[in-house]
Amino acid sequence: MQRKCQTKRAKGMKTEADWKYSPVLLYRPDIHPYDLPRMKPSFPTTGRNSEEQNKEYLVSTSTLRYWLIGILAVSAILFIVMGILVTMFFSQIIDNFIYKELVLKVGGETYEMWRKPPVEPQMKVYFFNVTNPREFLQGEKPIFREIGPYVYNEKWEKVNFTWHPNGTVSYQPTKTFFFNREMSYGDESDLVQTLNIPLVSAADQMKYAVKLTRLALGSMLGVLNQETFTVRSVREFMWGYNDSLFKLAKDVMPPENVVPHDLFGLFVGKNGTASDGLFTIATGAKSMDNYAAIDNWNGMTKLPFWQSDKCNSIVGTDGTAFPPELTPNTTIHMFNPELCRSLPLVYYKDVVHNGVAGYRFGPPVNTFDTPATNPDNACFCPPGVMERDGNCGIKGLFNISSCKFGAPMAMSWPHFLHGDPKLVEDVVGLNPDVNRHGFFLDFQPKLTIAMHATARMQINLMLSKVEDIKQAVGLREMAFPLFWFESGVDKLPEDVSQKLKMVAEMPEAARAGISYSMFGLGGILLFCVALMIWKRMKSKSYGAGGVNNADVEFEKRTDAVTVHKTNGKSRSAEESSDLPR
Repeated sequence: MQRKCQTKRAKGMKTEADWKYSPVLLYRPDIHPYDLPRMKPSFPTTGRNSEEQNKEYLVSTSTLRYWLIGILAVSAILFIVMGILVTMFFSQIIDNFIYKELVLKVGGETYEMWRKPPVEPQMKVYFFNVTNPREFLQGEKPIFREIGPYVYNEKWEKVNFTWHPNGTVSYQPTKTFFFNREMSYGDESDLVQTLNIPLVSAADQMKYAVKLTRLALGSMLGVLNQETFTVRSVREFMWGYNDSLFKLAKDVMPPENVVPHDLFGLFVGKNGTASDGLFTIATGAKSMDNYAAIDNWNGMTKLPFWQSDKCNSIVGTDGTAFPPELTPNTTIHMFNPELCRSLPLVYYKDVVHNGVAGYRFGPPVNTFDTPATNPDNACFCPPGVMERDGNCGIKGLFNISSCKFGAPMAMSWPHFLHGDPKLVEDVVGLNPDVNRHGFFLDFQPKLTIAMHATARMQINLMLSKVEDIKQAVGLREMAFPLFWFESGVDKLPEDVSQKLKMVAEMPEAARAGISYSMFGLGGILLFCVALMIWKRMKSKSYGAGGVNNADVEFEKRTDAVTVHKTNGKSRSAEESSDLPR
């Protein structure tokens, strides 16, 4: 047996002295496998004392640990700083990108949607048919039967562009109307009975004239077979009809009051034409603060209709685009050529359309109040009205005669909504309802794009008592409703809604995801650093050469396997029994 062992040694078996530096560990049930990575590797024999070599190894390991802690700490700080920067500036970076896309420029996606909106707007018209014309002229209240809606599909497009070097663009908006019989109450051939608007306008123009002039007008109206009431089809009322008095008025009226049409109609000259005038607006290339704001209209920066620059100011946009970043505290304006003024819009409430959150805006309820309750409206009084009446009309009516060739017409909300109760009491058949007759626009606040819009207005004749004109006998001071209409967009196309939803939700979700990831990684790394420092600090003192108690414990566990004495010659009896013989 002894010879057999010696033979194995002779063939290369390691000697007892070699086991000290062998990387192969003897099986020891008292050593856990997880401790094996901490076992010291063998050192090449350099002639130096083995303990010195062990010290150098432990010092090197300690230095590496310090480097690792430092790298992890710096990385954690960088991740946290990046998270803070993302939280502070990510939204601004995304906003700047979105703003660049909003700028109106040829070839841009926003420009194409603005030039030719991918929506299906509709106009719905409701007429007030008078059922008791004779009784009304005898002093009774007029009885109205609302008929409608008569629905027209609209096609919006902007044409005749001129780009200016100061960051503005000029254009003309056009609207083309197509009658939608399927959605309408009846056909355009349906008949409506109402006041003879040209006759009432002519009588109103003469109410302050001398008696002889009024008598002459009455005789002329008789010759022309003009009656106080007229019956016309919906098509005629909408798009015009021949009227003998209207033609005569064009020949005798002052040039500033001459209507530029041969036919009389409520929407004559507005179908497929650029009747709303020439707009010049800001493209947003220089600033988003005045994005789409009107620079001038028909070459004018001020209107010529009212009593002060404040009321004549052209403020806001044309209603098809607004500056981004809408808030509930914002008051926006839209200029309406038919209303001859800029209309303020204020926050009403929060809304949701197709999963996209938004704000509902609309005109303040006191928009058409008298100066007594809304002093800002004092300058909207037509010349001479304040001097004659002393109060500039009645609450709920907006006199537009100054910009409608002198015709005694006034705008209001449908069914005299928000108006003086007397307006409803003077007639029969009107029932104001804010849900059915209100004016509002629902905006996605990030881009201030209208997701749903319903603009409603009512046209009224302002009647006066006129003496000496037979055809005007029976007329008295009152607001006589003719018709009301609503125009707008019920909903956006699905692809546009999805884009709005993405713009509304994606930037915030991306910012939150990136910032939380940065903070999370930084927190994990800081925890690792703290854990490593805690383990290092658990040892209260360090040995010579930078060897700490953990390293001493490391020595003990290592020496449990191979105990090496100073002379390197002797071993314990217990361990020697485990060595190969």
